[in-house]
Amino acid sequence: MAQERILIVDDEKVLCRSLKMDFEEDGYTVKISNSGEQALKHISDFDPAVVLLDLRLPGINGIEVLKKILDFDTEIGVIIMTAFGDTKITVEAVKCGAFHFINKPFDLEELKKLVSQAIKGQVLKREVEYLRFQQRKIYRFCDLVGQSDKMMEIYKQIEILSKTDHTTVLVLGESGTGKELVASAIHFKSKRNKAPFMEINCASLPENLIESELFGYEKGAFTDAKQQKKGLLEIADNGTVFLDEIAEMPLSIQAKLLTFLEKKQFKRLGSGKNIKVDVRIIAATNQDLVKAIEKKKFRKDLYYRLNVVSIHAPPLRERKDDILALSNYFLEEFSRDMGKVPKTLLPEVEEIFNAYPWYGNVRELRNIIERAVIFCKGNTVDKNLLPREMLDYKNPGVPELKFQGRGKNHTPIDMVLLKVEKQIIDDVLKQTKGNKTMAARMLDISRYSLIRRINKLQKENKRPK
Repeated sequence: MAQERILIVDDEKVLCRSLKMDFEEDGYTVKISNSGEQALKHISDFDPAVVLLDLRLPGINGIEVLKKILDFDTEIGVIIMTAFGDTKITVEAVKCGAFHFINKPFDLEELKKLVSQAIKGQVLKREVEYLRFQQRKIYRFCDLVGQSDKMMEIYKQIEILSKTDHTTVLVLGESGTGKELVASAIHFKSKRNKAPFMEINCASLPENLIESELFGYEKGAFTDAKQQKKGLLEIADNGTVFLDEIAEMPLSIQAKLLTFLEKKQFKRLGSGKNIKVDVRIIAATNQDLVKAIEKKKFRKDLYYRLNVVSIHAPPLRERKDDILALSNYFLEEFSRDMGKVPKTLLPEVEEIFNAYPWYGNVRELRNIIERAVIFCKGNTVDKNLLPREMLDYKNPGVPELKFQGRGKNHTPIDMVLLKVEKQIIDDVLKQTKGNKTMAARMLDISRYSLIRRINKLQKENKRPK
């Protein structure tokens, strides 16, 4: 308590001296003021944590002193010392922002408790401010982290969709971009947040299990059905069901899901009874559903039912501004969970992170940070803690091709540009393992535009030189 300061403001000098002795014995630093004017001079130079203020003072009255103290610093804990019969003025003081009051004559231990509570309240306020500061450093929206333009747009969409809690949503994006976090943010910011958020990964379960997980079954519906089981749609009544990897859902289950979306009711396996529930559906996929429809792997009518509103979760390479913010967030999280001192990235690592394409997106970044924290001996993460593929990665950039001017063996500028374009496209397709949709996103062009460019380059190669 040695650092905490108390200002006693009272014209009863004997009381002031007595209180000063008692609080100084407890380790506080104490100063006395016998008037309001004197107290206001001490506020700025003494900087008290707590003021014990008598309301009946010569000169400026206690209420005016209280207002001026709180005008100077709202966090000062002002405890009013009041005589019986001053109820009206005491109520006014509390309304003006006094921390508490105590009637004279008072019990010293009761007063000490009030002083202790006022100081604890200030400590709590400081901790809250610190947490707010930390949140400003690493911007968080529910469990999503980032403050790039693309993420701010996602947050706006989530805010809007959370207010329309019946609309079906389709979340699109590559693997590892946090589609499930977008879905949970929509749920937990909506009026459905007190009901369950149920998740099922359509790619991880066989057809018969997906059906029983979603719709449930009656006892005896099949050999191992020893008792009745409720499905996720029933359990999540008034809540949200998140269907991850919806493109992997078998066509037979797609038909049943479509029926549910149209009628908001379903039947358990082995039952003829319709069960009506109020459930919001949010689906997600990393695949091109239009292409899946063309291949007869996804129902067109279901696609239109799901795609009422779509959100695109951007890949990490399209939100470069968030890479270091996410890195710091994961460093703090893993250091805390592993009981280690907080770690920081060396500038050499930050440079590698900013240049790396992050094909595994946020999930890949999280895994690399976790590994680094596990093996880190000191307080900083250097490049020796990074996986070999990161260190070996070279940004293709623009190939070094020299333009030879007019002359016998000169290369026309169109040919130079075609070679540059071909090398860039070849490199990106190699990185994406031939995935043209992903390559087009990396190049910031449409998939159609990419295919047109590839066809043009192939024709140029076939043309006789």
